[in-house]
Amino acid sequence: MLASAGATLYGALAAVPSLLVAISVGALLLGRDRLARGGERLADTVPAALGAGGWVDALFSAGLSLSPLAVAFAIFMGSAYGRGLSRALRRFAPATERELPPSWRSRALTLPLLGLAPLLLAALLLVTPAVADLLQDDTLLGIAGASYLGLNAIWVITWLPLTWAFRVVAPGHPSWRAALIGGVVTGAFISGFLQGFTLFLALPVDLGRPFGGLVEVGVTSALLLWLWVLHVVVCIGYTFTWTVDAQLRAPVETSLSGQVASPE
Repeated sequence: MLASAGATLYGALAAVPSLLVAISVGALLLGRDRLARGGERLADTVPAALGAGGWVDALFSAGLSLSPLAVAFAIFMGSAYGRGLSRALRRFAPATERELPPSWRSRALTLPLLGLAPLLLAALLLVTPAVADLLQDDTLLGIAGASYLGLNAIWVITWLPLTWAFRVVAPGHPSWRAALIGGVVTGAFISGFLQGFTLFLALPVDLGRPFGGLVEVGVTSALLLWLWVLHVVVCIGYTFTWTVDAQLRAPVETSLSGQVASPE
């Protein structure tokens, strides 16, 4: 729980800058107008009960208006997440694999994730129209189809970032095969929890009521809570990755032991 809280702190600081980088660079890849239309479609697709569409609009507007210097500052902020994640995951690595690299190296190893962000955003925007069309049916079948499509899209999108995080960013170096298996399995759970977050956004609740009517405080607290839950899943997934790594190494070690013992 404490490790997840530590990663959440860094995630809260890096989430918005990372998204801004994805939007700003994505505009160069897809074109500003096309990305803006995709952002509008995404804002119309997310549940409106808690005003999430307005958050998406504001985020895309900010990302599309960033100057090159602002993008550089956002990259610097976003790269801090790698350091926080590696510090959080170190306690779940084997005892011999817990040495942290220098802070600058952790940041540098996070840069490929920021480089992937525009491509992942583009993949999400490509799926959004199909999800929106299914939701327009306003039937149980349409809602189920949209949920299923969104679940699988987010699941696939998380494979590469989680594999890279488990193999490269986190301390220790499980095999690429173990990291991929861990990333695929962890991504499935993250995708499921994000579907739960989407459902939460659709609930007509007053988030400011427990905080004396301060809606901004309630919204921030809710977002931090969900971010913490997602990092709990990541920590468990990293532990699972090392378990898979040990299982994959076991046959090799047994075979080598047999070869050494056979001459006797």
